[in-house]
Amino acid sequence: MVEIPHVRRAGRPPKAAARLPARRPAMPRLPEIDLAPGVHLAWVDEDIVVLDVKADAYILMVGAAALLHSVRQGGGVAAEPTILNDLAVAGLTSATREPTRRALPLATKALRLAAPSSRVVQARAFFNALSGTFAFKRRSLPALLQAARRQNKKPGRRDLAAVLREATAFEIIRPWAPFEGDCLQRSWMLHRHLRQRGLDADWVFGVRTWPFFAHCWVQVGDAVVGDSLDRVSGFTPIMAA
Repeated sequence: MVEIPHVRRAGRPPKAAARLPARRPAMPRLPEIDLAPGVHLAWVDEDIVVLDVKADAYILMVGAAALLHSVRQGGGVAAEPTILNDLAVAGLTSATREPTRRALPLATKALRLAAPSSRVVQARAFFNALSGTFAFKRRSLPALLQAARRQNKKPGRRDLAAVLREATAFEIIRPWAPFEGDCLQRSWMLHRHLRQRGLDADWVFGVRTWPFFAHCWVQVGDAVVGDSLDRVSGFTPIMAA
């Protein structure tokens, strides 16, 4: 057999020497701190919005999204020590660990109101709206949240047909009930009505920036109730009760 110089015989190519991946230097772990009860954060683009329930106030932290990192489902934050110290001085953190917060529900659809419900269901919704109006009056935001969370301690059933029936009745009687026009009262009363009917529901707060605006609505799972998905999807959830 004649060997032709500089030509390799057919067959498997020679194995290349295995290369170990370059080892990157380990990133130092940032220290963590717990948020104070009633303090909630939302990351909106490059900014962070803070909701301080006790103060009933929103704070916009411009350009802070890259400096703070959420941990424990929003129950705490990780950042450089100087930043954590600034948060502590502002009264936004706590030395005691709060129970892990549940994940905020993300809306993916909206329930369309059904055909008019029975007069009995409408009458029940009307009287519930009357009592809800008086319960809402002169209550602070912390008191409204406490009442909503107290109702949520009772297990509710996930029955979308029943939710549609009750929400439709609530919408029908709304022009005759002594409502105020803001979303806070309307959504709180709808949430209260659904929970009193034994139905599962969340009272969700959301924010947007530039211009800043806050909104709240009712959700059952990922379904918006009594509001539109187009409107709600423009807000980043910051808190749910």
